[in-house]
Amino acid sequence: MRPLTLWTIPFALSLLGLLFGADTQTTPFNGVRYIHRLVDKPRMIDIHIVIIDLKTPGIRFVTTGSNGDHNGETNAETTRDFVSRTKAQIGINGGFFGRSLMQRVMGTSNLSSLAVSHGKPVSPWGHFKDVINIGPDNKVSFVRPAKNDSTGYMTEPPITLYNAHSGNVRLIEKGKILARKGGDKDYPQTAVGYTANHKLIFFVSDGRQPKFSAGMTYREVALMLVEFGAVDAIAFDGGGSATLVMATDGKAKVLNRPSDGSERAVGNNLGVILNNSGND
Repeated sequence: MRPLTLWTIPFALSLLGLLFGADTQTTPFNGVRYIHRLVDKPRMIDIHIVIIDLKTPGIRFVTTGSNGDHNGETNAETTRDFVSRTKAQIGINGGFFGRSLMQRVMGTSNLSSLAVSHGKPVSPWGHFKDVINIGPDNKVSFVRPAKNDSTGYMTEPPITLYNAHSGNVRLIEKGKILARKGGDKDYPQTAVGYTANHKLIFFVSDGRQPKFSAGMTYREVALMLVEFGAVDAIAFDGGGSATLVMATDGKAKVLNRPSDGSERAVGNNLGVILNNSGND
């Protein structure tokens, strides 16, 4: 693999009117652009953005599946362990989850709302009502529960779920920013956006570390995703769960700095596998 090309671009995000900093960009894999954004005004924020061209040949997605008959719905694992186990090149933490004391001992978890892995049910609709689905053809859809859902997995609009993750906030819908409140300025964020030209955006911003990264509100995340072309977006589990991982040269590395001070075992993850993982 050739050495990565790096460049730094100063920016002023006029939509926010407040956040100023600089970008470092690389192309770690074919069809993948990675942006590390350092905001320094009016507060420090460390942001990681991965833009994946879904038209790239050989690209596919993997998510956490059901743990079968074990206690809970999934086996909890860190995003880095998930990336290593599935041999993915990129991974991001997924939706919200809960763990009882027994589940912590057993290493399992229950998801807070709908999840499907490779067409197989993992968790039915629950507390959260917005889902992103990535089909076997990499077609991306955003759905909500069907009004007369009789199975726990019916959607509006009706689709066949394949790799589906729920989120707690629909940030952007058909080009319109929906995020108005929530996610205080100290909050670490995880989000996924989708562009009109068929690209997926993985977004993680660190928070709760005032001398390193303060955090972002949901609206600030939405505005920044719009800057990168997102017309639809959803927020995943943030806080101490917020983790973005990349595996170059076969070794998985956490790109951000999780606010717990260490990596958290989470209920589910979303990964990207590129059959041709060399860079341009």
